[in-house]
Amino acid sequence: MLPALSICIPAYKADRFLGETLASVYRQTFADWELLIVEDGSRDGTEDIVRQFAKTVTQSVRFIRHEVNKGLPATRNTAIEVAQAEWIVLLDSDDLWETTHLAELVATARANPKADLVHSGSVLFDSDTGRETEHRYPSPEVLKEFPRSLYEGRYIIQPASVMLKRSLWERAGRFDPAFRYVEDRDMWLRCARAGGIFAFTGRNTCRYRKHANALSTHSAAMAEADAAVFDKHLDWEAIPSELRRQRAAHGWAAAGKLRQRGAPAVAQRHFRRACETDWRLEWWLRGQACRMLSLLKPR
Repeated sequence: MLPALSICIPAYKADRFLGETLASVYRQTFADWELLIVEDGSRDGTEDIVRQFAKTVTQSVRFIRHEVNKGLPATRNTAIEVAQAEWIVLLDSDDLWETTHLAELVATARANPKADLVHSGSVLFDSDTGRETEHRYPSPEVLKEFPRSLYEGRYIIQPASVMLKRSLWERAGRFDPAFRYVEDRDMWLRCARAGGIFAFTGRNTCRYRKHANALSTHSAAMAEADAAVFDKHLDWEAIPSELRRQRAAHGWAAAGKLRQRGAPAVAQRHFRRACETDWRLEWWLRGQACRMLSLLKPR
């Protein structure tokens, strides 16, 4: 008999927090699930942790390894490809669930039979101190303004809060391996564009771990990925055309500003793309300055 849910965990250098994450799976009040962990080429202690966990449960636990690192989107896809259930539950290797998380996702899906993506709200906490820093959940206004609120980033969905149907994942085109950052944001937008029906449980049952300095370390790459997402969805007619142009252009300009000192040639391309989408004199001037700086910078 097939499980009701397939829990999919991508793992890369995950052994520090994985045990705690699996413990939160073990404590779930809803128990009809299988677990798939895909290790993405890091070869740390993940496999041993998974093997030990498998001895403590009666549910199916499968460990899969990528021999080379393929990135988070491809690793999520690998897990979903071999999952047996129609409902796929996402969980990152360092995030946690409250004990009723799965039960509330399932109850919400049953109460909303047309839904094919169900999610909870999330509590963000500092990894070093455990202190709660933010609660993320859609307000009634944000829910009412879907899909625009999703596009604008006011409707935020953490991956570890999500349960979605395999059929929606396939219809939306799977997670895009081209993205190393914000791949989840791109996926939710594509799910909405594919006609996905979203449902919110009304409870914050996902705990999302925030690591110190993670944002500042990768801020330029994340800005570039965010701009690329807006570029990818420039043709989404459900969103006002002026808003689409503005968001894509401002995204490239923001990425250009973050790159202009260390990589002026890259920054110039970003400012040029911003001007191609929604011309601004400031961005053109910045692009010209970056062009001159790149010519003067020693190779």
